[in-house]
Amino acid sequence: MDIRDSDFFKELLSMFKMESTEHIQTMQTGLDDLEKHANTPKQLEIAEIVHRAAHSLKGAARTIGLSDMEQPCQSLELNFSQLKREKAAIPPDLFVLFRQAVQKLGQLLASINESGKVEEDKSELIRLVEEINTKMATLNK
Repeated sequence: MDIRDSDFFKELLSMFKMESTEHIQTMQTGLDDLEKHANTPKQLEIAEIVHRAAHSLKGAARTIGLSDMEQPCQSLELNFSQLKREKAAIPPDLFVLFRQAVQKLGQLLASINESGKVEEDKSELIRLVEEINTKMATLNK
């Protein structure tokens, strides 16, 4: 029997969806707060909260076998980790990209069907994450 056909999996998936919604909200609120407090002593604290939410979401996706969601979460997690260490000014367009990526991630997670498959196209999230990666790589150059 495939675990994805079991009632146990359906319960796990339901808990994952509820938890993922909370993590997405934490990231969205955190990005707003981070932009308000960029380049201040609070940046580290806020970036840590956003990083932890992305990390938790990545782990939860891995736990229930959503490997196609794990990679974008990991990339966001690594970028949020870099924001904890970033000393350069964070450009406003980077915040826009982070917000778009987190919003798209939330839409993809909401589209997961009862068998655990993401029904929406992931290409826009992948594009956004790649653009974030490129911009983050140039911050200290």
